[in-house]
Amino acid sequence: MVQNHLLQLLCLVAMEPMVSFDADEIRNKKVDVLHSIRPIAPGEVKRMAVRGQYGSGTLLGKKVRGYRQEEKVSPHSKTETFAALKLFVDNWRWQGVPFYLRTGKCLSQKGF
Repeated sequence: MVQNHLLQLLCLVAMEPMVSFDADEIRNKKVDVLHSIRPIAPGEVKRMAVRGQYGSGTLLGKKVRGYRQEEKVSPHSKTETFAALKLFVDNWRWQGVPFYLRTGKCLSQKGF
């Protein structure tokens, strides 16, 4: 559910300044961020992550079906259509600063 581009945005925001705009330099700075993400302990998952599935309702003034009412979707589906994470990048610059990542289908607002 958490797409690659969402992690790319996190990397671009949290990476350290580059010495050059060389492709390897940029990649290395992004990888440094990914390696610095604090793992979520099994006992902390419920506090740090939320998953869900959209239901029927109103979106931008129009009635919409819930995910399980969509064509070609099982009425018993447990597939997530929303995810939210609270992550920490454990480096000197971002120590203690939470990063909130949210993504989903059929949301009332677009991201950036």
